[in-house]
Amino acid sequence: MYHDLSLLLATGLYAAAAALLYRSIKRQSSPLRTGSIICACTGVVLHLFAQLQHWNLSTVPDVSLLNLLSLCALVIVLMLCSSVLSKNSLYDASLVALPLAAGVLILEWSIPVESLLLTETSIGTVVHILSSVIAFGLLSIAGVYALFIAIIDHFLRRHHLTSLVRSLPPLEILERLLFGLIASGFVLLTISLSSGMAFVSDLFAQHLIHKTILSALAWCIFGLLLWGRWRYGWRGRQTVRWTLAGIFLLVLSYFGSKLVLEVFLGRSWRG
Repeated sequence: MYHDLSLLLATGLYAAAAALLYRSIKRQSSPLRTGSIICACTGVVLHLFAQLQHWNLSTVPDVSLLNLLSLCALVIVLMLCSSVLSKNSLYDASLVALPLAAGVLILEWSIPVESLLLTETSIGTVVHILSSVIAFGLLSIAGVYALFIAIIDHFLRRHHLTSLVRSLPPLEILERLLFGLIASGFVLLTISLSSGMAFVSDLFAQHLIHKTILSALAWCIFGLLLWGRWRYGWRGRQTVRWTLAGIFLLVLSYFGSKLVLEVFLGRSWRG
């Protein structure tokens, strides 16, 4: 009961924070921006309360996909809210993150998902599951930011600044957040692949060779993207293409492999 109520209240506060932020950017209003930050921070507290119930030490943790995506959303909104304390605030990028977080919470509240409980699972398996799902969540959100960068870049190149484009955060802020998400996702994807090597006894017998190859290719793309950003200052369209290519491989790795293996072949990775 308290879990669902916390989710709904946090959803409403995130939506209100996004609306206030939108109006503050259009009107260049500091009071509206402050109100948005207050709503977002209050939403984070309620969101955190709901998340803690999944990780209560007195019960078995639930690591189902929606719960972990909700955790990713919480971390991102918390990071953006905390950035207001620094000189280089990223809070304007919340105009994208807050609606996404609200959407994830609505899905978590409304869609019944079979619990994935960590009972007698080995530590290596736990690390692999958590790092895989959180990496996928962070990189998926990075993909959304990449799409917004593509939209803004498209209109800027054509000197067609609509009211929507004017209300969006500057490209520099979105790109900084995008690469922060990619870097975090890359680290977790590295942990996932490394722990997976110990977790999987036989790639061919467990039907995981395609999933592993696609994930490794995505890892290479994100690694190359981060190197290009560091070495050559990659940005704009080039960044968007590489980001979406890496995410496409990750989606194909998980959902494509799962669809072919379990639906068409009627098999499981367990052998």
